[in-house]
Amino acid sequence: MIKPNWQLTFRDLPEIPPLKRWVEGAHFTQEQNISLRLLQHQEISSDEQNDFISLFKFYEDLDISLQQLDYSSFDASEFNNFKSYIDYAFNYIPLISNKLSVIHTYRLVVNEWVSGKNERLNNISFLKYPPLDIVKRINKYNRANTSNTSVLYTAENIDSALKEIKPPTNKLITVGLWKPKEQKELISYPISHSDKAMSVNLGVQKATAAFEKYGDSHSKILVEWSRHYFKLLGREFAKPVSHHYEYLISAMFSERILKTRKDQNPSFNFDCIIYPSVGNDFGTDNLAVHPDSVENEFKLFQITEFEIEESYYEKEYVRDHPEIISLAKVKNRVKAKNILENGEIVW
Repeated sequence: MIKPNWQLTFRDLPEIPPLKRWVEGAHFTQEQNISLRLLQHQEISSDEQNDFISLFKFYEDLDISLQQLDYSSFDASEFNNFKSYIDYAFNYIPLISNKLSVIHTYRLVVNEWVSGKNERLNNISFLKYPPLDIVKRINKYNRANTSNTSVLYTAENIDSALKEIKPPTNKLITVGLWKPKEQKELISYPISHSDKAMSVNLGVQKATAAFEKYGDSHSKILVEWSRHYFKLLGREFAKPVSHHYEYLISAMFSERILKTRKDQNPSFNFDCIIYPSVGNDFGTDNLAVHPDSVENEFKLFQITEFEIEESYYEKEYVRDHPEIISLAKVKNRVKAKNILENGEIVW
């Protein structure tokens, strides 16, 4: 196993503080050690408390510095050093989970973008998560996956998906309606504490409120530490980007969360991450679903094809029936007649 190239510093970002550094000869940091003891309602010394409180400023300073960072200026070598620094800065992930009931969710694709041709899709593989070999070949970061992981991205409704994807006109578009095979609760990692999304996104509001209620029965400094962490994470998941490097933190975080499939606590074997839709001005939620959960828990129930004749993607979104299209004028809308067991689509 290759030892990570841990970076204590990077440009003007704050130096990794002593409490976050690996303890020599051990597989933990003092941050991890103290937070675990606080979680278990154990006593810590006054020095440990002061040191732990000092981490609040690290997360505050890191949050501010990241917002000023010019990601597009990285060359390949510098970006690798940045990844190693971020790996160190986020070497500990607080786990929270939420039982999520999904009624339906939508995956929208531009046919040409997934198949290479502006032609009708004939297999549901194009409406799933991208094959890992293709993800690696493209070698780009996305909101909830690195170039080494693949997830199924879905939206609450077709309008929200249009806002996210912004498909071009006169190209074939295909939308898959995914539903759970049976109505059971999925284990989700909810993104909370996003300042931008808080006022309009009910999911973020509920997740943040649940966290604050959790704080009623736990250490105040542990809760405050977590709050700083989640505020930084919430901003990263809800920020607009202009370069795929800017997805690094949310992508690396998602990779770790969705790899946690064999935790002793089944509540932390996550099916998905739920986060506010940046493209839809945070008014709805998106899901990033683990491939295994797609195969085991979901089924494609309906497939619709159409073309965009005119688009109104800048128009304000108004919640309606999930299949109502108000953000575009569409033509040649048709539904698949059947979806065969082998994945073939019958039109």
